[in-house]
Amino acid sequence: MIPRLLLVLLLLSGSPALAQSAAQGQAKGPVLGDLLKNSAYASAWRIMLAGERAPFWVHEYGKTLDGPPTPSIPVPLLGETYTLGFTCKPNDCEDNQLYVLFAPEGRDAWALLATTATGITWLGKPEEPIQDAITGALRR
Repeated sequence: MIPRLLLVLLLLSGSPALAQSAAQGQAKGPVLGDLLKNSAYASAWRIMLAGERAPFWVHEYGKTLDGPPTPSIPVPLLGETYTLGFTCKPNDCEDNQLYVLFAPEGRDAWALLATTATGITWLGKPEEPIQDAITGALRR
């Protein structure tokens, strides 16, 4: 129970870390909403959410693309550069956060949903290397 709680606390503080990483030395990438304006990324997003029990606000974000202007960051994985984007629930960002990792050119997408109510939920059925890439990027 304690390790899970510590991981949730780490992840819920990840948004400032993600923004700080983008501001300090890592290339600033487009915000998640801008990524989803690209048809390949939008398709990967829809496939990731297909069959998942994501909260309403996650599905709504996919329609409105209205979220915090946090730049995405590059994440090296398997010899390629993946892209990690962020969004959160409007007016409840601190307790409901979504970190989305896209394969190069939007080939695939996976996400870590962190909420204080349910803890951590993985979307898109990421394998362990993908999970490690997301959590590792948030620890930086």
